[in-house]
Amino acid sequence: MSRAFAFSNKKKVRGWKTQVRRVKRWRVEHLTPDWLHFERYDYDYCKIQIDPWNRLVKREPPIWLGRQMVHGLLDICETWAKAAPDAPYLKVWLNWPYLRSSQVVMAGASRLAWYEGMFRPVADLGWAEAEGFPPQFGPEVLERLKGWDWQECLDEYDIDLEVLNDLPAGWLARRPHSSLTLSDGSSRTLVEQGRVWVGTRRRAA
Repeated sequence: MSRAFAFSNKKKVRGWKTQVRRVKRWRVEHLTPDWLHFERYDYDYCKIQIDPWNRLVKREPPIWLGRQMVHGLLDICETWAKAAPDAPYLKVWLNWPYLRSSQVVMAGASRLAWYEGMFRPVADLGWAEAEGFPPQFGPEVLERLKGWDWQECLDEYDIDLEVLNDLPAGWLARRPHSSLTLSDGSSRTLVEQGRVWVGTRRRAA
């Protein structure tokens, strides 16, 4: 079954120098965690929130710009690791093909179980196969990723039963999906929209 891909951005990006500056500014502005937010909620995160890719109608950035965003996320996570070396949870989530959903997440003990159970690892599922990082990341990014420990997971979303009943016939059959039965007897239908790699910076020996 084919997977639904992210919106293809075929239009030429206007003002590419401005785009590069925005990515650099976003990176610098998030090198320090929001400690007030962390103290209040026991977690903090940094998403790729750079105009125009996170407007109401979300678009995927061109891959040449996406690579710079990935480097920015890795830089941010490395800096946070120095600021909070004992954080119970500090990881990078790299999504594909929905790269704009990628983020850095840091959480305290009260949120650890929540984040550890956020995604289903491919290795734990007998019917899913590992795909590996997309070659679109390019050799420079792929080489840098080797310095991290990664867990490939499914990037999924729930389909409500009422919504599912309103979809055209065959919609679900054309997409990778699975159903789970919960402890209360209810069921969930999960549709796979891509993969997410959960990464931790490997500490020097």
